[in-house]
Amino acid sequence: MNNYKLNSNVIKYKEIDSTNNEAVRLLDKKKSFPYWIVAEKQTAGKGRKNRYWDSLVGNFMGTYVIEINLERKFLPQLAFVSALAIYDTIQKFISKNNGKIVQLKWPNDLILNKSKCGGVLIENISSKKENKHIIAIGIGINLIKSPSETTFPSCNIFEETNIKINPDEFLFELDKNIINKINFWNNGLNYGAILEQWTEKAFLLKKEISVTLPNGKKEKGIFSSIDNEGGLILETKNNEKIFYAAEIFEGL
Repeated sequence: MNNYKLNSNVIKYKEIDSTNNEAVRLLDKKKSFPYWIVAEKQTAGKGRKNRYWDSLVGNFMGTYVIEINLERKFLPQLAFVSALAIYDTIQKFISKNNGKIVQLKWPNDLILNKSKCGGVLIENISSKKENKHIIAIGIGINLIKSPSETTFPSCNIFEETNIKINPDEFLFELDKNIINKINFWNNGLNYGAILEQWTEKAFLLKKEISVTLPNGKKEKGIFSSIDNEGGLILETKNNEKIFYAAEIFEGL
């Protein structure tokens, strides 16, 4: 890890199938939380709905593993908490450059110049007791390379800003930010403030979007806001609808 001393322990690999998969394999071995699993290359990285995530050498690939005592229904809040931590981390590196700003695309993507530069995957990998969970927060950020064949336009931070970020340095800043955001979230007590912060940075907020549902059906409307449970509020011609699982695109 060079000279970067983290608050959390780190398990680092040259190559692995998936850092989230490794978190599952380590369940019986690791008893101290939190910790990071990072890799220089993933051969089977994954995103939401088990989609393949193209994991290229030079980018950041890591999973933050934490133990939380909380009702299961509150766990999805961590997607918003994590996204804000990543936002703060990227902004630290690029804010002095050319004024480009990162945005947050519902429900779990990071956007730079209207293209995806990263994403978050939250998985509950173990529930030992009713309200005791081990959570894997998988994070992939395109630092210097962009994946091909994506459903949404992709980019990388280096090409967009001419700033080359070392993955170890990125992890050093992200570790501080994710700890700070999780502590601020305080097991959901400050979720309202988290949602407010997230909404301020939302991609396509108050604009016409197309929502593609898991069954392939599409709905068009205005991205109005996010509800208290993290659902996307869509204003259509006839009424207001709330979605909890979908993909959003600019008005098509």
